[in-house]
Amino acid sequence: MKMKIGIIGCGNMGQALLSGILAEGYTHKSNILCSDRDKKKAAFVRSRFKASICSTNSQLFDRCDPIIIAVKPSDVQAVLAEAHLPLRDKLVISVCAGIGTRLFERILGKVAVVRVMPNMPARIGEGISAVALGRFAKERDKKVTFSIFSCVGEVVEIKERLMDAVTAISGSGPAYFFYLVEKLIDAAEELGISRNIAQRLAIKTALGSASLLNKSEEDAQVLRRKVTSKGGTTQAAFAVFQRRGLEGILNAAFKAAAKRSKELEAK
Repeated sequence: MKMKIGIIGCGNMGQALLSGILAEGYTHKSNILCSDRDKKKAAFVRSRFKASICSTNSQLFDRCDPIIIAVKPSDVQAVLAEAHLPLRDKLVISVCAGIGTRLFERILGKVAVVRVMPNMPARIGEGISAVALGRFAKERDKKVTFSIFSCVGEVVEIKERLMDAVTAISGSGPAYFFYLVEKLIDAAEELGISRNIAQRLAIKTALGSASLLNKSEEDAQVLRRKVTSKGGTTQAAFAVFQRRGLEGILNAAFKAAAKRSKELEAK
């Protein structure tokens, strides 16, 4: 690839993208520039990935296309203020949770902006990223974005109005999943199983179940019912879930995450 990819933000997602892009051979490390206000993170990326580091975001904006912005939502406006306008025909890709394309367009002008919500499994190339195009993004911008994020997992396109929901489900979803595994391990220990074996039981069960669901022609509800024999142990557990209102708790939690995503954009 002849394009010079810029990544502003060398945190977890910035590193995941850098690692995936290089591992998949999408482009050579000489075609990637990174920047981060945290000099320790920048130094780590330079050491681990042999990536080139720009001393300022302004340099990266000038030299790169596309430009991936992977910073905290609260830092977005400060980063965009460093861009030398106009950016002309450059593509700006945002992975900043809760920040809409309109904010980028308001500051940068009529620039192609694509908003992406990846998730944590991108770190091992098993993520899924939802892509929403801004008003001035074209088919070429979509193709470039899809090709980059395909380096860290699957990619789907959605309407931007659904991005808060995606953030609550697949963006935050790994944390919900880790919490369930954590509680399975804790419960196993309380029931007398050693922590080492408890971890193996819980993690392998989670991995196997996810793999089965991914490969099966049957959906999650059907598979769940096949495990839940009438009058059996699984049904006893679900009876407690129902009695304690777990379904309502989960729905309220997911909606709270989506609401928070929308609040971040409002700020």
